[in-house]
Amino acid sequence: MIWTKFSSDRNPRRLRAVSDLRFPASGRQHLRNRHPQLSDEDIALVETATRQWFRIIARQPGAKLSMPSVVVDDLWQQLTLHAQDYATFCDTAFGRPPQHRPGSATSDDTTDDSRRSLLLSTLKHGRRDEGGGSDSLPLLFRVDQELHIHNGNRYLADCGGRGECFPVSDRVCLQHLAGPGKRPKPPGIRGDLPFNDGRHGYAGGAGGSGGGEFSGDGDGGGGSN
Repeated sequence: MIWTKFSSDRNPRRLRAVSDLRFPASGRQHLRNRHPQLSDEDIALVETATRQWFRIIARQPGAKLSMPSVVVDDLWQQLTLHAQDYATFCDTAFGRPPQHRPGSATSDDTTDDSRRSLLLSTLKHGRRDEGGGSDSLPLLFRVDQELHIHNGNRYLADCGGRGECFPVSDRVCLQHLAGPGKRPKPPGIRGDLPFNDGRHGYAGGAGGSGGGEFSGDGDGGGGSN
């Protein structure tokens, strides 16, 4: 009981640290140089998606995750270059610095069992962060597509296939990432069900080809969602 209370009390402090994070001007300039099509509003959206990634880690420091977004990974990598400020932030928000693995942001190998598992874990926590349902697509998974990031990652919440995945060019179907499976028949007329591409407005989160991986070894700080 004492440890549970301590963990739950710590989460608001960690989430405040994420909310209060000030992104360095150099990070924004890096995004402009690397992705010249991005407007100031677009860069603000990347920062919002980066906060979502950090909130997920703050809530679940022991979770094994994989960054879905190339552009968010770009900004995350820039943050790590400000070593002292980044270390201070990580100590407050996570209790330890999450490991960033350069180069893994552009990996799109979803045929690897480990990679699929990490993406699905990130998807689950992203949906909880937004309060979305099982067919929603969190900001982390759609920001590359919405901002037309070159060589970014594109996902579908559901390709619409039932019992098998319908291949869609340059898209990863998250519904079938763990295997084809079967979906229950909905009430009413079945017909050809449209897939849910997850495009819906989102400017924040509750509490305040895949990317770099985070693998927490657990410090007891993963509070309840």
